[in-house]
Amino acid sequence: MLKLCQSFKHIEYHVSYSAETFSSRQIDTIRELVYLQYYIHDDCEQALQLARQNAPTLKTLIIFISCVSDISHLIQDTNGGYTQYPCLRTLELHNDVSLSFSYKMMSIAPRRSKQAMARLPAFAGATPFPGLRRLSIQIDYPFSDDVLLRGNEATLEYLDLQLSHTLIDRIRKYKVFTPDSHPKLQYVKIRQFRDDRVRNFTSTEAYVRFVLGIAPHAQVREIESLPFDAKFPLFQALFEGVPDIQILELSVIRLTFWDIVSLVKSLPNLTYLYTQHPKFGRMPKGVTVKELPEYVLSKHAPVSERFRRWYIGCTSEYRPNELARCVLLLVLLCPNFKYLDSVHRKDHVIFAMKTVAAKQGFREHSQRFESFLDEC
Repeated sequence: MLKLCQSFKHIEYHVSYSAETFSSRQIDTIRELVYLQYYIHDDCEQALQLARQNAPTLKTLIIFISCVSDISHLIQDTNGGYTQYPCLRTLELHNDVSLSFSYKMMSIAPRRSKQAMARLPAFAGATPFPGLRRLSIQIDYPFSDDVLLRGNEATLEYLDLQLSHTLIDRIRKYKVFTPDSHPKLQYVKIRQFRDDRVRNFTSTEAYVRFVLGIAPHAQVREIESLPFDAKFPLFQALFEGVPDIQILELSVIRLTFWDIVSLVKSLPNLTYLYTQHPKFGRMPKGVTVKELPEYVLSKHAPVSERFRRWYIGCTSEYRPNELARCVLLLVLLCPNFKYLDSVHRKDHVIFAMKTVAAKQGFREHSQRFESFLDEC
């Protein structure tokens, strides 16, 4: 393996825990890598040394960490100097152990270890990743400053964050995101919060306001879940402050039909929506099922001219007729809504929609429904 690594100036180098391990002297001979993916299972120094000495040429660096590790030497060498990665475009830090497990390990660690973990390293003046375009942080944030998010405001395009308490604190303290910062950042993914306490916030509304404040101009946004077991209507109005969203994924959040109508209406540029299987929600007072199409049209039309595609994910409560009713009513409100994607069997979904479309009150709009079903 070592001879192979030394034979090429530019290689993709993947190292797992079961692969050959090299001495520090052997590692020193591996230079000019452009891609490095490394799985850290115990000692991380080999991976960090390899990254530092290839810093001038690396374009992609992906590190998987299976334990709570000190990765400060990714940025600072053993002599105290800072390392810069001028060509790095993609940085991904993944944790094979859930963050909640990391918190438990910290809580049962000896007093000395807890104090050591509390003294997270800082790097005053360092800008290690000045040209970064893609950043994924899926570990408990390991530094006491904003060093991973520093110096790349003008270049960052894609951001994937696991919001640990530490990372939230750093973003707030250093005012990392402002309405005018990160002009190229167009994709923001916020992963499921694994600690339901979310002690940084007093309410779901505060949490969502914080999340949407991360690059509010981004056109693509994914929010996996909400803390506090919140109900969507509590915060849907906040989306009116981020009108640039074109693609929105709420992949672990279940909405009602009325939530979806309000959401699509509040996002004038939305073209694609990803949600769980919707619930219909409460029937309007005094309205029967056959009166629903006319009621929805009279109260809500038009909702959006831009909305085109809806992806419906899985849930434990799959009710095909309820899903069909939600879809067909949204078809009436969004004239350019033409595409439905679902994890459920397509023939079952289409059969359910045809069944609902044939009912009294829906039959009057058969031409519009037939056009939609032809696209499906």
